[in-house]
Amino acid sequence: MDEKKILATIGRIHRRGNKYIEHELKKHNLPGLAPSHGDILFQLFTQEELTMNQLSCYIDRDKSTITALVDKLERLDYVKRGEDQVDGRIVRLTLTKKGRELEPIFRAISESLQAAIYEEFSLEERQQLLGLLEKIKL
Repeated sequence: MDEKKILATIGRIHRRGNKYIEHELKKHNLPGLAPSHGDILFQLFTQEELTMNQLSCYIDRDKSTITALVDKLERLDYVKRGEDQVDGRIVRLTLTKKGRELEPIFRAISESLQAAIYEEFSLEERQQLLGLLEKIKL
């Protein structure tokens, strides 16, 4: 086995996954949204409200990247920003009604992607794969 292919394979899987998501977003007529917005939306689907700092930690992206992604989601009226009641320097994010309506679509896209990825894997193989990938330290 050529260990040098591991990162290339992970990269290829990531790119193909993003292509799949982009295709599904187009199919659902969601222009302007990209796979990178999914991380933010999924966090807000489950947590109702987050600070920009919390979001940065949860999805492991730097604050400038988060800001650019949130700016776009705000322009598309999926997310709104609000000031913290105690500390005005803290920005709190919540979904708009339009943003909340994305949840079933994003969950369906995620489920179909997962099914496609793991189609030929047993539960034991999935667990083993996850365990091995989590050993990678960067």
